[in-house]
Amino acid sequence: MKSINPHTPKLLALSFCLLPLTGFAADANDELSYGYVELDYINLDVDQEDENLNVFKNDFDNGGGYGVSVSFPINEAFFVFGDYSDTEADFGFSTENAFFPANTDIKRFNLGAGFVMPMNDTSDIVLSAAYSDLDYGDFDFGGRDNDFDNDFDDVEDAFDDLNEDSSDGYFLDARLRSQFAPAWEGSIGLRYTDIQENDGFSIVGNVMYEFGPNWGLNLTLDAGDELTTWGAGVRFMF
Repeated sequence: MKSINPHTPKLLALSFCLLPLTGFAADANDELSYGYVELDYINLDVDQEDENLNVFKNDFDNGGGYGVSVSFPINEAFFVFGDYSDTEADFGFSTENAFFPANTDIKRFNLGAGFVMPMNDTSDIVLSAAYSDLDYGDFDFGGRDNDFDNDFDDVEDAFDDLNEDSSDGYFLDARLRSQFAPAWEGSIGLRYTDIQENDGFSIVGNVMYEFGPNWGLNLTLDAGDELTTWGAGVRFMF
């Protein structure tokens, strides 16, 4: 999905205001685990100019890499999580604030916490927030280190105005998570991300098949206006 109805955030906020009127289950949902370790392959799909005019460009394969994520429950209502990803774009592309040359390493680190509100025996509302650090080239916690092996001065100049700024920010999530079948679970929701001068909404979700008491095959999606990422990985739940 490449666009979001501008009224969606307002409707979502209104729904959360009405949630207390519906009542919550007394205990956390036993069907859904908030303790896990997951390893993923991550694929990038950049919304290229004139992509819809060329069927060969619309292939959902503009680069990729790997990611690892961890989640740990604090109690029945709260959990903490963190994840790290390292991806590489196959071609150069531009956004409103920067030019990204081909073969650029994009590294991201997130660290946050979440709040669980059980709705019934199989579904939860999950609210979460995270610190997010995004770097191009070598990873530099809380800052920017654009170390490209590139002889083109214009590429280096394109990042000069970003060097003095931090590359960190945050994101906020609101999701509905459900165990919709004995061996299947999924989630769908809305994410707001604000990193440096870039901010926007995206649709986030996942579908997971549980092939054992502690193991699952998970598909994830983060569909924004300019960039969509999807992942496929293995999750170990504890």
